[in-house]
Amino acid sequence: DFLVESSDGRKSVLNAIQIIREAYHTSKMKVGREELLLRYAWYDTDFDKSGLIDQSEFLQLLGRINIYLKQEKAIQIFKSYIAAKLPEKGGRIGGMKKNGITFEECLYILRKINLDLNDGTTMADVIFDEIFGAEKWVATAEEFLTKFLHQKQNEKNATIDDVKKVFRDLNSMELSGSTNRIGADGQVDEEAIDRTAWREYLASSRNDLHDPESQMIDASSLKRPLPEYWINSSHNTYLTGDQLKSFSSVEMYAVAMHRGCKCLELDCWDDDDSGVPIIYHGYTLTSKIPFQAIITCVKCYIDANPDTLPIILSLENHCSHPFQEIMADILNNTLEDRLYKLPESSGPLPSPLDLVGKVVVKGKRPPENDDDDLTASESMEEIVEDPYALYEDALVQSISSEVGDELKSVLVKDKFRDKIRSVSSKDSDAPQLPKIVPQLVTLTLFNGVKHKGFSTSMELPLTDMHSFSETKIQKLYKDPGNVHRWKEYNVDHMSRIYPAGSRVDSSNYNPVVPWSSGCQLVALNFQTDDSPMTINDGRFRENGGCGYVIKPPSVFPTDEESNSGGKMMLRIKVLSGSCLPKPYGESVGEVIDPYVIVRVHDVEKSETMRKSVLNQTDSTGSGQDDKLETTERKTTSVRDNGFCPQWKDSEYFSFPVNSDVAMVEFIVMDSNRGFIDETMCQSAVPVSCLRQGYRSVQFYDQCSSQHGPFGFARILLDVDIKYIV
Repeated sequence: DFLVESSDGRKSVLNAIQIIREAYHTSKMKVGREELLLRYAWYDTDFDKSGLIDQSEFLQLLGRINIYLKQEKAIQIFKSYIAAKLPEKGGRIGGMKKNGITFEECLYILRKINLDLNDGTTMADVIFDEIFGAEKWVATAEEFLTKFLHQKQNEKNATIDDVKKVFRDLNSMELSGSTNRIGADGQVDEEAIDRTAWREYLASSRNDLHDPESQMIDASSLKRPLPEYWINSSHNTYLTGDQLKSFSSVEMYAVAMHRGCKCLELDCWDDDDSGVPIIYHGYTLTSKIPFQAIITCVKCYIDANPDTLPIILSLENHCSHPFQEIMADILNNTLEDRLYKLPESSGPLPSPLDLVGKVVVKGKRPPENDDDDLTASESMEEIVEDPYALYEDALVQSISSEVGDELKSVLVKDKFRDKIRSVSSKDSDAPQLPKIVPQLVTLTLFNGVKHKGFSTSMELPLTDMHSFSETKIQKLYKDPGNVHRWKEYNVDHMSRIYPAGSRVDSSNYNPVVPWSSGCQLVALNFQTDDSPMTINDGRFRENGGCGYVIKPPSVFPTDEESNSGGKMMLRIKVLSGSCLPKPYGESVGEVIDPYVIVRVHDVEKSETMRKSVLNQTDSTGSGQDDKLETTERKTTSVRDNGFCPQWKDSEYFSFPVNSDVAMVEFIVMDSNRGFIDETMCQSAVPVSCLRQGYRSVQFYDQCSSQHGPFGFARILLDVDIKYIV
């Protein structure tokens, strides 16, 4: 960390950092993955920065990049190479008394070890032999196009010009061991690639399982009204950990926005001590941060990213009128013209392109009551379902005994006292003041209203929307007609889903089912690195990571089975891995024993429920429509090899897929014999974006980035897709 004395100095430093980052990423594209991985580890291993590593450093390097050899074997390999090169090069730099190997020599040894560990061949060579012939060292552009891209990869639209561009890029890269394919005139060969360049292609983003075209932003898809999109959404965005005692942080909003989140949640409360509205998880021990700080953070993000699609602020407003007025002033004065104001005339909801660079507010407008308010007619069962009520036992147990029983009682009972007052005030004959001040009403586009039934909901104004807990979804699905009616509602209205109150550990629910019902704002706890967040990240890599993905036709109600789109038989065979990281990207620790889990997260529709929907009946059967179905298969583990593991004898995993909402998740695990296995890296791909053939999977860390060792990790698959009509 360092301090900068002036704002101009800060801008200069940030600008310099940005220039360095851009230069690094540009250069990175011109270097092979194995070269990058070795450089990443080299500078930590070559302690004296001599440009050579000696025997002990070589042994450490092997562990760093996840290769295990018995020490005697590793020493023998090192000494044999040194002995072979000493007569020629002396193994020394200048007058230094150090026998060692250079970076290029180390790469040569590592590739030889790769062959030794895998019975003399790599998976890339096996595939090359199959496609182009075992006797060949190079593949021509014409062969690559017809035999590989057209026949095996099913890339029917690829042209010879596309191939030549790929070949130019590959032949201009820094690839150790590749034939120099740059002519004396400086022209890069575009007619052929050798086996080394081929290996690099298989692991490159060009050969990604997740179709690169779907990961590019499509502006033409952003002209529809907002309800026609899935929107990347977070729950209790401010929290760094659990829902009871963790810190609140403004930084979490910056992290979420840079991760592609476009709907941020703010739980707003009075703070009589400071006199300003604050954000925290009410009736818990989470820390508090100023409302102003978060709005300033959002402003800074928009200033740095003026082309961002709209950011929705979901305000859970518990503030009194004076504090609401302060909130309105902060929103107006901080965001200025970046803030979307409620139009005077009603009409279709705007599109994402209509709101570029804007902030949209979701909140309440009179006379609607808060969603969590109680009326005299509501049952005690609904009180128990309240998220805060579910925290009671966990909160009491989690508070240190040093706090004292009296404070425990106050912290918990204040919640229920407020509820009782709320019910009592509604039952009285006294006139009720509007809960939201006019200054906030004029800034609020989306008005959260209580769900009373979808027949009633579809008559509401388009700006009225519902919020449902994950528990409420399960209850709605007990009526098989609800899913179809919900999809009808979601055609032109908005729905927001949030985790059950019982998830005090900030775990997440699977977002696939609410997506399949057409719900737009499926809010997750971004601070938690779990499978649902991996699925969410994979979904929103679509459309350039802009945070808005157009919903497929299958989630809209039709006269046919609503999940007919995307049915397929998916077959996946895990072939090999390369450059796999240690758990959490650590640089030290045991060499890993990797295995791969493949999961398909899908929705299943029973025949009874399908007929109910087709007949447009209001059946109240006990079954569920669009039930979550997760199928999991896994490979065997490979002992002591995360650098170049192979699964030569693995079988094809077959997955019947019911809908184009389904997601395929890949998790690389470290088998800890006798202990809990650890996750090393993960990734998820929408089935609608899969590509068949020999494909690579790119992996990400817990923040959905490819920093450090996660940028090099890959697994290679053979994928077969057969669509069912």
